[in-house]
Amino acid sequence: MGCCGNRTGDRDEDVEMKDTKEWGKAKSFDPSFNGPIKNRSCTDIPCCILFVLYIVGMLALGGAAFYMGNPYKLLNSVDSFGNICGYSEGYVDKPKLVFFDLTECISPAGISANLFAYSCPTTQVCREKCPDYNGLGATLPVDEMICRYDVKLTAGMPTAEKLTLIRERKCAPYVLKSTDVLNRCIPTIVSNQLGNLFPTANANNSNGNVTGSEVQEGSVYVQALLNLQNLGLKVIADVQESWYWILAALGIAMAASFIYILIMRWVAGLLVWLTTYAVLTLVGFSVYYSWTQYKLLSTNSNATSSVDIVIGGLDQYTNSADTWYYLTIILGIILAILVLLLLALRKRIQIAIALIKESSRAITNMVFSLFFPIIPWLLQIILFGWFVSVLAFLVTAGTPTYSNVDSNGTVVSACEYVGNMADNFGVNGNLSCKFMNFSDSNVLLGMQVYHLFGWFWLMNFIIALGQCVLAGAFASYYWAYDKKNDIPAFPVAASFYRTLRYHTGSLAFGSLIIALVQLIRAGLEYLDHKLRGAPGQQGEIAKYILKCMKCCFWCLEKFLKFLNKNAYIEIAVYGKNFCVSAKNAFFLLMRNILRVVVLDKVTDFILFIGQLSITFGIGVGSFYWFERQKNLNYYLAPVFIIVIGSYVVSAAFFSVYSMAIDTVFLCFLEDLERNDGSDEKPYYMSKPLRKILGKKNKKPEDSD
Repeated sequence: MGCCGNRTGDRDEDVEMKDTKEWGKAKSFDPSFNGPIKNRSCTDIPCCILFVLYIVGMLALGGAAFYMGNPYKLLNSVDSFGNICGYSEGYVDKPKLVFFDLTECISPAGISANLFAYSCPTTQVCREKCPDYNGLGATLPVDEMICRYDVKLTAGMPTAEKLTLIRERKCAPYVLKSTDVLNRCIPTIVSNQLGNLFPTANANNSNGNVTGSEVQEGSVYVQALLNLQNLGLKVIADVQESWYWILAALGIAMAASFIYILIMRWVAGLLVWLTTYAVLTLVGFSVYYSWTQYKLLSTNSNATSSVDIVIGGLDQYTNSADTWYYLTIILGIILAILVLLLLALRKRIQIAIALIKESSRAITNMVFSLFFPIIPWLLQIILFGWFVSVLAFLVTAGTPTYSNVDSNGTVVSACEYVGNMADNFGVNGNLSCKFMNFSDSNVLLGMQVYHLFGWFWLMNFIIALGQCVLAGAFASYYWAYDKKNDIPAFPVAASFYRTLRYHTGSLAFGSLIIALVQLIRAGLEYLDHKLRGAPGQQGEIAKYILKCMKCCFWCLEKFLKFLNKNAYIEIAVYGKNFCVSAKNAFFLLMRNILRVVVLDKVTDFILFIGQLSITFGIGVGSFYWFERQKNLNYYLAPVFIIVIGSYVVSAAFFSVYSMAIDTVFLCFLEDLERNDGSDEKPYYMSKPLRKILGKKNKKPEDSD
């Protein structure tokens, strides 16, 4: 008998594969199995039908949204009465939005205002064009005054009546020469013009008049739009000037990603072991340094005592022998744990490296798999365009709501407009009936939730489709006994056909589960946003519970995505329904949990190093290249685009690599359970993997 009751000759790697009551029985040998099965039937048909019906519902909802909504409310400016400048009936010839009093933009009401409804709480009206003159409202001719639509101005109106209208906030107290920015009239402020326009006697606003300094301060918030527009135009010009270099850099990122995946079959082990030994060396040196510091300070009479540490700062800690003594102990424990883990997991790390190398071979045998993500990308782009378009109509399908706002910007009560006449007109001059937002009925809110859930479901379905197709292709590589001759023609296309033909329902089932969790998380985020201003102890308790729930559902989503990914591999290979595939994948992984953990961490490290190297290298190279281009306004703009693009490109390539590793890993585990290397049950794994495990095939060796 061997150690711990094992039979003599049992290897540690074999012990991990044994049957357990908790995690099911190991896979049994099937003489007819040689890779993804050919004879399949449709799986999870009810979920497939539900998925199709939901898509039909989304199309119907989109049609209703296009009929009810009006995206011009988002694209064009909306005045204080809910009219869309340049679009609403009676305002087609008035596309420009003019602000009454910019000083209200810096009031507490302006800062806390709903910025999606309007830029600041001052009254805003639609005009034919932006003002091209400066002046005080009471001194301007009647045809140059800016007032609410319900104000009737007459020629020769006395100044006293004009001042009354201004005090009642029915006319603008001043008019400034403005520039058109996104159909908003933004004043072009010049300090000396302000000095001439507004008397210096009112500098402290003691008599209630508007001052130049207030206008200038208020315009800062609105003029930010103009600065942003100028910045955007310059960035766009830089991109147009350097677009071919950007494309070239992204092409280099694509080539670098492919080369990195290709050379992993040779350097994966070197990279992992060098990093491992470097970490051990670093921790070991830290232990040595801490110990020498402790010995040095323990013999020094001027060293800091424990009492000094309590009353001292950071320097007191670093000058204390006790600090270095405890640090030596902590680092020594960490070093011991790392060494023990390395000794215990050494063979599993070797297996993980061999699987990564094998995955590299699989990809180079079917290069088209690297470009397959383009198809899911296009589907995701189409879905995103549809989602945003329908959402733009949905959020503008509501009815405008109005509120009475006093001179301090405080909402007092609700009000309504009949045409252009407010129901409080002439009742209280201190109140203004202002447009607040577009309210949503329960029906519209339900439509928005339905649309959001459809976005989650379809997006996860597209991801599942890509994963299942790639899993089928890489499984056909692994289960080919002769890797040169037994791999089927067009494995990616064949897997794509099998997946759509037989397993749309299973993919819809798996993506439905993820979508439900994501919808719950979105609801929790909404509640968290609503509770941010909740006062009192009850509000704090509610926010704490909400944060715990958000954390739990985040973890649940991560786990379900991991489980679904492996379930899709089982579906691609065996053609079973989602629940059976998820159970089989989960049990198989739990029977080999140590290998799963080691492979997952080693894979994460390899992919992280790859993405970091490619993104950082191309980013640095593009920085030095564009730094010399004197014709650019902001040379960092194309550099930033290249860095983001390089990361996205490398992530797309490495997502294929990650799927290859996971598929080869699951096939490898099943290979160990199904086969024993005999003539009847030969191993399908490559020679390096068999060598690490001490396995041999009695059948004549192939050319793998």
